[in-house]
Amino acid sequence: MTDIKTLPGVHWWAVIVDMEKRGYTHAAMGAAVGASRTAVESWKNRDNEPGHDIGERLCALWRVVTGRPREELPRKAGGVLSAASFR
Repeated sequence: MTDIKTLPGVHWWAVIVDMEKRGYTHAAMGAAVGASRTAVESWKNRDNEPGHDIGERLCALWRVVTGRPREELPRKAGGVLSAASFR
């Protein structure tokens, strides 16, 4: 039997902040992934998380905006954000 590698969940706050630093507004992010500005704000404020489809679109947008590979997506580290996320 093959073990399936489980990764920590995506740290949506850090994903959104990465894009904000590059000039993207919540409205622009929402328009790009098919969500509202207020939905993006709620993900950043950790009120809730995007569903799978929109989460995948948000990850793809982050990759385009940052030029970084999917493997470098900010991840939750046991509920604690690691210092490496702030580089």
